[in-house]
Amino acid sequence: MLAANYNRRPLSKKEWKNEFLNPSTGPVGLGLNLTSSIFGCYSFEPKENLPIKVIVLDNTQKEEDFNLHQHGYIDNERYEWLVAELDKGQAEGKLMIIAAHIPLVIVGYVGHSPVSAANLIAKLHEYPNFVLWISGHIHRNKAYVFKSPDKAKPELAFWHVETSSLRDFPQQFRTFEIVRNSDNTISIFATNIDPVMKEGSLTAKSRSYAIAEHQIIKLAMDNGSYNAELIQP
Repeated sequence: MLAANYNRRPLSKKEWKNEFLNPSTGPVGLGLNLTSSIFGCYSFEPKENLPIKVIVLDNTQKEEDFNLHQHGYIDNERYEWLVAELDKGQAEGKLMIIAAHIPLVIVGYVGHSPVSAANLIAKLHEYPNFVLWISGHIHRNKAYVFKSPDKAKPELAFWHVETSSLRDFPQQFRTFEIVRNSDNTISIFATNIDPVMKEGSLTAKSRSYAIAEHQIIKLAMDNGSYNAELIQP
């Protein structure tokens, strides 16, 4: 345990971002160098010559909303940026994934977000090439679908996958593999991965804390290894 130190304080968003932009070791930015704005939104393509676009959306709240940080927040500036990225990806024929900290289900949960979850979901349903929203925050492993609002257009559906923290039992991270099937549907293979753990290491100690947390407070009652093949029309 660390000794109490009353000089400790949370970093502002700008300070946090600068830690990535000016690190003592590489690499620089980890994606945040792709945007000049104070909010941490950017997009990238994981592989050359592969039509997949990942849109990283900062949907955390503004610092002045300090007492509401447990809920999602999208202001008009970020929403307009997101729509522009989706429009561009759709026009270029790329499959699109949104990576955000907050799940869609709690964006604007208490009504303070300028863009509500309902309005955002309706907008996302306009893009047949948008296939997946990935997030954390709730500390659980779960996969579910947002069905198309039009039964005649099943391609307007998209998947939502949540992954728990590495501090939570069973302490797994997740990989995604996207495969084009022979019938032109898309399979998204979401797989939980166990990290290597050496006996007596800090990783092993962390595992004991995760098990204790799970037994005592049941933080993530629906947690567990959650692998799935998600089919996208």
